Amino acid sequence: MDKIRHKILIVDDTPRNLQLLGNTLKEQKYQVEFAIDGNNALDWIGKTDFDLILLDIMMPGMNGYELCKNIRNIKRYRKIPIIFLTAKTDPDSIVAGFEAGAQDYITKPFNTVELLLRVKTQLDLKSSREKLESMNDWLDSEVKKRTEELKITNQELEKANRELKGLDQAKSDFLNIISHEIRTPLNGIVGPLEMVKRKTGTEKLGTLYNMLDSSVQRLENFSLTALHITRLKTKDPKLNLTDVNLETIVDQSILALNEKILKKDLLVKKDLVKDHHSCQADQELLYMALSRLLENAVAHSPEGGTVNISNSLAEEWMQIEIKDQGSGFPDVILSQDFGLFNTGEQHIDKNMGLDLNLVKLIIEKHRGEILFYNEEKDGAGVRLRIRTEGIYSKDL
Repeated sequence: MDKIRHKILIVDDTPRNLQLLGNTLKEQKYQVEFAIDGNNALDWIGKTDFDLILLDIMMPGMNGYELCKNIRNIKRYRKIPIIFLTAKTDPDSIVAGFEAGAQDYITKPFNTVELLLRVKTQLDLKSSREKLESMNDWLDSEVKKRTEELKITNQELEKANRELKGLDQAKSDFLNIISHEIRTPLNGIVGPLEMVKRKTGTEKLGTLYNMLDSSVQRLENFSLTALHITRLKTKDPKLNLTDVNLETIVDQSILALNEKILKKDLLVKKDLVKDHHSCQADQELLYMALSRLLENAVAHSPEGGTVNISNSLAEEWMQIEIKDQGSGFPDVILSQDFGLFNTGEQHIDKNMGLDLNLVKLIIEKHRGEILFYNEEKDGAGVRLRIRTEGIYSKDL
């Protein structure tokens, strides 16, 4: 920084000292003003901003200590460096100077080199402090600015979140309405279909009945699946966790699909760990998951094929596996990153896309794990893991 920009006030009642100090500082391009007593100094300070003050202690009237205290009472001069000029070198006098508010002192008679170095040091410190304060002010300003921006962003996010919750609720209500509206007319169709079945006397009418019955079953399955998915996704249901017997659920699932199994002449093989079939789960939901997986395996198995159901134990986990000899899962299923509408055309055409999504949701609600995979040759498998002990939190 150019030294001519620094203004220094010298306060001393001795004209010779003023002259000597003034010439020395002016040679270094400092701007210098003079005061011969305390009142004169305060007049200068009232109308001019100085960067440093050289202050004699021993002066008539107001001495240097008193003047220093008066200067420090002026707000804009509280941090301006003040250097005492003193012939007193005793510790008490020096301590009194620091207590009055001085930053440094120079003894008389002073050494020119020492004087200039001390002046430069104090001015450099003042400059560094001002830069630091300026930086702190800037940082405070930036923090306030960023805080305000974050506040606005948070308000926008909260608004967006409220809108999303509203849309989510609307979606939930819509899916519930759709599911119920589909099931209501279906209930009115199932009864008459049974009557038609009893009165069917020709092969043509029998074929017509089978077509209608198949369509009704698909619609009913779709509405029930959509309803369960909606509840699992939006209602955060409480699971009714109990010790569930795996073999019982598997047997119930096989029995429910017995007609389809016999029609395709399939062999369903069970390889379950004896005397230890229990796991902690919601029985209704676990049955729903396993029956849908088994139905998927049956639907995609070739005639005369085999479906394998097995389980194994590993610490607190039970692993359940269902394998078929079909054509395998599409890539989108294998990636584990599928949703309601991207489960692969093959499975959607056979009404299994929603089912797999429902199974995935059920296992995730149990804090379990599920993996879809294909065998090296023909065949696909599903491996899921369920806790064997009740270590879920109560708020599930």
